[in-house]
Amino acid sequence: MKKIGLIYLIPLLFACLFLFFFNKYLNSNLLNNKIKNNTDSTFRYIENFQSNQFYEDQFLLNNDSSKTIYLLGSSELSETTEAIPYNFISDHFSTKVIGLGHAGNQCFSIYSQLLANENRLKDAPIIIILSPGWFESKSAKGTSSAIFLEYNSEWFLKTINKKDNEFTRFENKRISQLYSEFSSPNLEIKLMNFKHRSTISYFHKILFYPVIIIEKLLIGLKENMISKRITLNSTKRTPLKSEEVQIKWDSLFTSSKEEIIKNSNNNRFGINNEYYTEYVHGKTGKVEPVSEDFNQELEDFKMLIKLLKKKKANVCFVISPLNPIYCKNLKDLKPTISIIETEIKSNGYNYLNLFETDTLKYDKAILFDVMHMSKYGWYKIDKFIIETYKLSK
Repeated sequence: MKKIGLIYLIPLLFACLFLFFFNKYLNSNLLNNKIKNNTDSTFRYIENFQSNQFYEDQFLLNNDSSKTIYLLGSSELSETTEAIPYNFISDHFSTKVIGLGHAGNQCFSIYSQLLANENRLKDAPIIIILSPGWFESKSAKGTSSAIFLEYNSEWFLKTINKKDNEFTRFENKRISQLYSEFSSPNLEIKLMNFKHRSTISYFHKILFYPVIIIEKLLIGLKENMISKRITLNSTKRTPLKSEEVQIKWDSLFTSSKEEIIKNSNNNRFGINNEYYTEYVHGKTGKVEPVSEDFNQELEDFKMLIKLLKKKKANVCFVISPLNPIYCKNLKDLKPTISIIETEIKSNGYNYLNLFETDTLKYDKAILFDVMHMSKYGWYKIDKFIIETYKLSK
C-alpha cells in the first residue's frame, strides 16, 4: 500500500494542487492553443486524426454525411491512384468516400475510433479493409501504442471513459496491456489502466479505488479549463442515393489488367517491374501464422465485429490478398482467414474475399507488389462497394 501511495497517490495529489492553483494561467494558454484547421470540405483521405480536431468532428458525422461512405484500413489507403475508392467513387457519384488510415491502423485502433463515436454508428456506411498481414507474425500482437495515439485522442478516450459496458471494459483491458509502452500517458489512459487493474481482485479494487477517484477529479478540473466539445447524438441517416451512373467494368478491368501485366514482365510473380528490381530480386518470403489462442489481433477483430453488430452499423468488409507465388507458405495462414470469414458471415455482413493461396487460381494482376492493390484490384473493390450500397441503378 505504501508503494502504491508513493507511485500514484502523491504525484496525483501534487498534480491536482497544481491544476487548482494555476487554473487561470492554464485556462488562458490552453484556450489560445487552437488546433490548426488547414482542411476544406473537399478532403477525401485522412492519414490520421493526430492534432486535427476538424477531422475528428467530421468522422462518421450524421446530418448530410449519409452521402458519405467511410473506408477504414491501413497502408493500402495511402496509395495515390484514380482507382482507389475515395477517388473513383467520389469522382463518379454524389455519394463520397472518405478513406482513413495508414500503416499500422489495425483492429484495436479502428475499434477505439468507432467506440468513441458509437452514437454515430447506427446505419453508418463503413467499409473495413482487413489485411491478412495484421493476423500473422509480430502484427498479431495488435495495434502498437504509437499508432493508437495517432487515431485516438484524449477527447475520444474521454468519451469512452464516460461509459461502463463490455466494450469499454475491453478497451480498458487492452490499454492496460499497452500501458508500459506509453512514455507519457495522458489522464484518460491512466484512468483506463487503473480501472482495469481494479478488476483483477477485491484487493485490487480497494487498492485502486482512491487512485481512480483522484484521476477522475483531475480530469474534471482539466475539463473546466478547456473549451467544450459536443459529441453528436444519434440521428436517423438518409439512405444512400442510387444514381443513373453506368460504369463500363469490362473495359476498366481489361485495360487495367493489361497495364499491370505490361509493367510486371521482368518477373514470374506479377510484381511491378520497378518494385521487383528494387526490393525483391527473385527472393521469396513467408508468413508466420499465430494460433487463435495467442492472436491478439484476432481477438480485437472479434470485438470490433461485436461492436458493429450491437450498434447496427451498415458495414461490409474486404479481405485483401497476398501474393502466394512470393509467399511460399501462404496456405498456413488460411485457417486464420477462415476464422475471419466465419465471423463476418455469422454476423450477416457482406464481404469481398480476395485472399487466394492457390498459385494456379491466383490472379497476378490484382496486386502492385506483394500485398498492395493494383488499379485492377482497386476496380474490383470499387465494383463491390457500388453494388453493396446500390449506388448505381
